[in-house]
Amino acid sequence: MSKPVSTNPANRFCDLTKYINSWTDLLGVDILDPVLKFNYRTWTTIFAIINFTVFTLYSMSDNGGDWLVSLKASLMMGGLLHGLGKFLTCIVKQKEMRSLTLFTQSIYAEYEKRDISYCSTLDTNIDRIQRIMKGIGYGYVVTNFLMVFTPLAMLVYNDSRMTVMMYEIPGLPIHKTFGYALTFLIQLVTICVRGFGFYAGDLFVMLGLTQILTFSDILNLKIKDLNSVLSLKAEKRVLLPVGAPIEGEEERQRLLIEMIKWHQLFTDYCRSVNKLYNPLITTQVLAMAYEIMASFCINLNGFHSPSAINFVLAAYCMSVYCVMGTKIEFAYDEAYENICNVSWYELSGEQRKIFGMILRESQSPQNIKLLGVWSLSVRTALQIIKLIYSASMLMTGGD
Repeated sequence: MSKPVSTNPANRFCDLTKYINSWTDLLGVDILDPVLKFNYRTWTTIFAIINFTVFTLYSMSDNGGDWLVSLKASLMMGGLLHGLGKFLTCIVKQKEMRSLTLFTQSIYAEYEKRDISYCSTLDTNIDRIQRIMKGIGYGYVVTNFLMVFTPLAMLVYNDSRMTVMMYEIPGLPIHKTFGYALTFLIQLVTICVRGFGFYAGDLFVMLGLTQILTFSDILNLKIKDLNSVLSLKAEKRVLLPVGAPIEGEEERQRLLIEMIKWHQLFTDYCRSVNKLYNPLITTQVLAMAYEIMASFCINLNGFHSPSAINFVLAAYCMSVYCVMGTKIEFAYDEAYENICNVSWYELSGEQRKIFGMILRESQSPQNIKLLGVWSLSVRTALQIIKLIYSASMLMTGGD
């Protein structure tokens, strides 16, 4: 992605959201539009989803009694659930996604006017989002290119008729040139919609998740500001008689209240993001887990290049979210540690009571839970992989 021409964080973030929105708009869903309108791109996306669903179910039923044929045909059903979840989320929760994005823009506009440390934190977050976007984009380009290129390479190499996706269209036999060419073109449109949809959906979800890291960094800056005035109070006490009043109480009170208010805003934001994207993230991780398991089972019965490529894509899609979940857990832990390191003994009695509230609340972070049980993290991904391996061994009758 080209770097935004704007230099201040608020404009950079605004340019970034417009760029991300252009990808969802390409599929007919304008997230930033006050009123969602269906257009020909929306109906094209819906057609691609229906087309894939109908022909996949047909290929699964027309298996000639071979369960492996059905398994190969159902290989991308996980991708269907994954893509359908993103598409429906963008349509059903468009207003909430737009509201969350505009709220974040207002935060950037407010905090870029503060000192350089806040401005630098906002810029750092935008750079982080851009790196994530590039990583996700490169991953989808490589895997989808392999899915399209491999059938063409096999056709040139030994004239084998491999399809881009794991289904065939009734009335278009792939052993005939016309039937194979038309099937290839239809599947090419579907794979493009699928790739664009995966990428667009991931960008908006990552935009929301990465702001948790940004808000955590801002909280840490506020804690640092509070600690600096509390340390100054301790230094002044040494120079004053015992019991003498120490100036700056209003400033300390202001910074404490500001930190508490920001922590509440941070907690509310995390809760909103969790509520908005938790069903989608859960669907994606579990759908990709199914694709990994199906691909693994197929290749245990003999190497199958399409499923091997799909295995890589599914593992990549699942790992992106699990890695981000781990980063968010680290951010929560860092925020809690910094809150615990506040020089609370320099606070007055009333201030300590107020501080105790934030300390208690910070002990229960708004972690993203898959099915309300597993935390979204690399640790959970490894547990899922172990479960997939065990299930695959049972399905294939392995030792």
